[in-house]
Parts: sequence; structure tokens; C-alpha cells
Amino acid sequence: MKKTTLIKILLLIAYCVPFAFLSVNGDATSGTMLFYGVMIVGFALLCWGAIKTNNVAILYIGNVISFASSYGIAKLSGLEPMGHYFKPFTSYGLIIAISVVAIIIQTVIVLICARRKGGRSE
Repeated sequence: MKKTTLIKILLLIAYCVPFAFLSVNGDATSGTMLFYGVMIVGFALLCWGAIKTNNVAILYIGNVISFASSYGIAKLSGLEPMGHYFKPFTSYGLIIAISVVAIIIQTVIVLICARRKGGRSE
């Protein structure tokens, strides 16, 4: 198996972690924001890995996988909507919002890195 194929597979497997669900569930059950920090670090490392290995498409596919696993696990686990706790969102709405913001931030990072890389070659 080629090294690049192995890297892509490992990145996709790492993106299967339901980061948004773990953050929302951790916040709801233990009342700490620590899990959001873990999510940010996880997404940052995966974004950095995808950019460094020139696998930007994996970054977007992985974010969709992470969102799907987060939303699916939230539904299967019976995570309560908790609209009173996550105002103005429900827990499901917060998972969607976190996933969208993560993709937007990672896209901005990819564009900045592409600009810097393009600026060096001129």
C-alpha cells in the first residue's frame, strides 16, 4: 500500500471521532468547556495534517464524516435537545453549528496556507 493512501486512510479514521457530539455531551453532563478545547485541538491537528500532506479534499470529507458521526451518535444516544441549556440552540442545533463553523475556519486556514505557498513560488 502506498504511503499516501495510508495517510489518507488514517486521516479519515481520525475524522470519524464525533468531536462535536463529545463536546456538547461533555458540556451538558459535566458542565465544563474543556471538551470544546479538546475538539479545537483535534480539528487543528487534523487540519494541519491534511494541509501538510497535501490532502485538502480529505479535510472536507473528514469534516462531513465527523458531523455525520456526531449527529448520528447524538440521535442514537438519546441526547436530549436541552434547548434551555444551549440557548438559543438545541443540542442538535449546536452540533450542526459547531460543524459548520469548523468547516468555515478550516477553509480559511486552507486559503491562507495556499496564498502563502503561492506567494513563495513567485
